[in-house]
Amino acid sequence: MHIKIQFGKCSCPKDLPYCICGAKKIGKIINKKPIEASIKEQQENSRARSAKLRILEKI
Repeated sequence: MHIKIQFGKCSCPKDLPYCICGAKKIGKIINKKPIEASIKEQQENSRARSAKLRILEKI
């Protein structure tokens, strides 16, 4: 599932005057892009290649 849908992003059409989907915001996304391991870390730990860190601040 997409991260914006999981954390309360409204999926209603833009032409509606108010939200009807019932999306509730449970947190604020801190970083726009996921943080990935450095090249040095990837060389030391092969599983770090696929690791992506996302930060959410709970409201």
